[in-house]
Amino acid sequence: MRLARAAALIAGAYILSNLTGFVARILIARLYGTGAEADAFRAAFQIPDLLFSLLAGGALGSAFIPAYSGRLATGRPGAARALLQRVAVLTTLGMGALALLAALLAGPLAARVVGVGFDPGSQALTAELMRIMLIGTVIFSLSGLLMGVLQSHDAYLAPALAPAVYQLGLVLGATVFQPFGVRGLAYGVVVGALGHLAVQIPALLRLPPATPDGSTLAADTRQVLRQMAPRTLGLGATRLNFVVNTRLASAMAVGSVAVFDQAFAILVLPIAMAGQAVGTALFPAISAAAARGERAAFGAALTRALGVVNAFALPAMVGLIALGEPLIRVLFEHGSFGPESTRLVAGALAWLSVGLLGHSALEIVTRGFYALRDSLRPALLSVLSMVANIALSLAFIMAFSIVGAPPIFALGLANALATLGEALILVLLLRRQAEGFDTARLLRGLAVSGLAALGMGLGLLAWRGVAGEGALATLVALPLAAALYLGLAWLLRGEDALDAVRLVRQRVFKR
Repeated sequence: MRLARAAALIAGAYILSNLTGFVARILIARLYGTGAEADAFRAAFQIPDLLFSLLAGGALGSAFIPAYSGRLATGRPGAARALLQRVAVLTTLGMGALALLAALLAGPLAARVVGVGFDPGSQALTAELMRIMLIGTVIFSLSGLLMGVLQSHDAYLAPALAPAVYQLGLVLGATVFQPFGVRGLAYGVVVGALGHLAVQIPALLRLPPATPDGSTLAADTRQVLRQMAPRTLGLGATRLNFVVNTRLASAMAVGSVAVFDQAFAILVLPIAMAGQAVGTALFPAISAAAARGERAAFGAALTRALGVVNAFALPAMVGLIALGEPLIRVLFEHGSFGPESTRLVAGALAWLSVGLLGHSALEIVTRGFYALRDSLRPALLSVLSMVANIALSLAFIMAFSIVGAPPIFALGLANALATLGEALILVLLLRRQAEGFDTARLLRGLAVSGLAALGMGLGLLAWRGVAGEGALATLVALPLAAALYLGLAWLLRGEDALDAVRLVRQRVFKR
């Protein structure tokens, strides 16, 4: 019952966070569209986000939380508290030093890394915004650590609300702080980070007190730092992909950085639904089988998870391609975000969507490797994927330019193919360690889900032709798409799609 309540709470807070984030994006799009100021704001994000990923993001959490929880489970709350204090101090000092260095180098970083193609004024603005947002990065380094600590104590409300509070800071940046112009958005990032931290402090103060115990503190700290290394490598490579994409986009037409960022932000929603949500729901079964050494059960659980992900991701991919432009028009085409912005974001989103299956599968496959306590190979594949993405981007930019297509679309296709390749290689590696991995069932489910998604896509195109692309017709198309896909999957006896429906019913309606 406790786990069910926690899952419902996290799901509700996740929806709230995404809704607040979408409101913030709509407000920012109305104010700045895909112009030079939007480019500068999005480019300025890249270095702070890279630093956070390298030191204090998922890398630290995935290494620290198991160590912290292990000390709680073995009846050593004092050792857990001492470890928290040591790691919190090291993280804040380390991130503070890196942020200060980045602030001092903000000018060269803006001119030579993330804004190489910007004009001097936009480069100077990017550097200024970067310096402001680096303050938020230092705050996040501590706040992200506290989220995992509270969850280890079964305190889920504050950590679940924290992302929504951060998004609220962006809303304030686009409204209350607008007298400061685009700098108000950067101030909103800092305020959001402060809120992200502040909302967790009361819950942290309510945790049971513990007597400091530093007997194993040095060894515990070294263990956390050692286990961070592979995860840091993987996350760093992922974030460097964004930095590279930003650099390449900055050398294109004005607004290209904002276009790619907006398209990827839309793509993240189905990735979260298909990969992260399914992974959260099914990961306990995968982990339990791996912990018991039951490779057949591990393989069966992994096959099921990938099948459900396929059943979510394929219709989402087709839906974004078929409905991307009218949806973007309804949601964003107001104020400074005009028809040309809609066309470019929709085109970039369509090419990015080709890789949606890979993005979603990675959420499952990497968790499978972590369950087997193998974080090195996913990290190395992330690096190879980054290299492939760079090479493909350069090649496709030339090809798209030759045929007269916007070169920003090339970044979407390169990202998609590199991600699909990474996911495929990891699946092939992982199936060797999973005796019960059913390749035939997975391919069969992939074919059925693909056919149902294709039929859904054709139905959506027909609907657009008959009903048009107005706001009402576009909104009606969403439940129509779901009904078409599920109906076709049922006719084709698609086990994975029906399994996905059962999973949603269990997670949403189970009490």
